[in-house]
Amino acid sequence: MATRIPSQIDRAFLERAWRRHLRVTREGLAFIFVTFGVGLAAFNTGNNLIFLVFGFLLSLIVLSGILSEIAIRGIVVERRPPEHSFAKHTCLVELAMTNTKKRTPSYSLEVEDIAEGLPTERRCYFLKIAAKSQQVATYRRTPEKRGLLSFVGFRIATRYPFGIFEKWRNVYAPGEVVVYPALLETGCLERDGFLQGTETPMGRVGAGSEVAGVREYRDGDEARAIHWRRSAALATLMVREHERDASSHLTIFLDNQKPAGASAEWDAAFEIAISRVATIAVTSVARGTAVEVAVRGARSPMVPAGASVYPILRFLALLQPVRIEDAMAFPVKIPRANTLEVKVAQQL
Repeated sequence: MATRIPSQIDRAFLERAWRRHLRVTREGLAFIFVTFGVGLAAFNTGNNLIFLVFGFLLSLIVLSGILSEIAIRGIVVERRPPEHSFAKHTCLVELAMTNTKKRTPSYSLEVEDIAEGLPTERRCYFLKIAAKSQQVATYRRTPEKRGLLSFVGFRIATRYPFGIFEKWRNVYAPGEVVVYPALLETGCLERDGFLQGTETPMGRVGAGSEVAGVREYRDGDEARAIHWRRSAALATLMVREHERDASSHLTIFLDNQKPAGASAEWDAAFEIAISRVATIAVTSVARGTAVEVAVRGARSPMVPAGASVYPILRFLALLQPVRIEDAMAFPVKIPRANTLEVKVAQQL
């Protein structure tokens, strides 16, 4: 994978990566307030016992800073993103935390995986990581849009040992994940009437144009496949079976030309159109049709029937609209047969 050029968010993160950040917790404020009161009483009264208590409270504050620094030092975090991720769909990201210290364990660590513009739904908490050992945890992330999800780094924090302060440091760890378009409900595709392929039977039962025979109705069969005359004769529901087409092929064309002065509504409609194309592609490949997607000046890989549809989903995830002034450089070549055109204007 090519090295990603640091963005403005990355540079700001890098500037803070070497620092130690400290925040007083709510409990810590109460503890400091009590310590200040005890110290004031000790100096006003000159009582040795109160001075002893005051010194003990101050030592807890110092000890808290030392132990928290030991806890977050020598920690290495590795991100393991999911192999496939879809927009508006929750996925699990795995974090592996390694304690590189030779003898000292780390306690009560909280890790936040930071991505550009996307908050983390849940942080990963590690109660104890022994010396020279590794712990693994997962958290949920829901990408809101398709495309490249860019990770910046990690925020490693701890309140160990007394919860008086929260100390954290930033670890720069860039990464990218391709987020596929959100898939729609298959029921919304009925109005598209997309093609099933050419009419060349191959002798196997499946989606096609030639009738192979009839059989009894089973749960999940389509109502339009019922053979009513045969059902009436046998007094039971019978359905037609078809031979699978040998050369089923579907080309889905999406015109990604963006009109001049297009508003945010057009952008939203374009995203819906991409989701519709992705859903049609997934459904068609599962039904035994080879599918490809064509746009202005580009085509996705041809995915055979029953194969993995992820090459098309990756193509759609990275697809961008073409400006109208550049549209002449991207001619449209649409095959006459077995083509479904999805228009952005239909989604407005």
